[in-house]
Amino acid sequence: MDRPGASFKFALSSILLNQLHSQPLPLVLPIASFSPLAYQQAEPGIQGLVDLVKWELWRWSETGKPSIDTLPRTEEALRSIFEPNHPLPSHLVDARVQFLDNLSMHSEELMDTLLGLPSSPDAYLGIGGDQVIPYLRQASLRNAIMPVVCGSALHHIGTELVLDYAGELLASPLDVPHDLQVLGSPLQLLAWKVNWDRRRGWMTFVRVYSGM
Repeated sequence: MDRPGASFKFALSSILLNQLHSQPLPLVLPIASFSPLAYQQAEPGIQGLVDLVKWELWRWSETGKPSIDTLPRTEEALRSIFEPNHPLPSHLVDARVQFLDNLSMHSEELMDTLLGLPSSPDAYLGIGGDQVIPYLRQASLRNAIMPVVCGSALHHIGTELVLDYAGELLASPLDVPHDLQVLGSPLQLLAWKVNWDRRRGWMTFVRVYSGM
């Protein structure tokens, strides 16, 4: 999201346009800047993320160090953590409601939970991430949804979230049927990310399903 002209909305649209998946589900919202002036001047960039699953606010300093804050559970309190006239707070509650509603289309249990809430958008903010993760994982394993996150690999913004959700949502070796593990089982693994490190060179992140 740090490239000129980057658009999270258009990136999501391209998933549908290129038929990568019919149900992309954003897990985060990008914060281009914590200054309202940057939005008025349309300056590109990314300084933070809102985690819609765990309802947390991530900020990155100029040195690339993140800080995490739990977001308030009411729409009125949300505005107090941003500068006046910042455009994002007015969209956060709707984004959390839409995220949970879309996920509930793939879980009757979650839908029953949402239907039992008081008729107030703030009620959706009270659902903790630990309640959401199991439903999100089940839908991901069935390939019913495509979880989507964003950030900046160059500045390491959002990379922690990618790694966290890879561990929480992707299939583990216990979730994938395979032959009984015996000495000499063939190596079976899934390479899910390739990264360049200045000291180590090319690194491939994998999940091992059998063998050594």
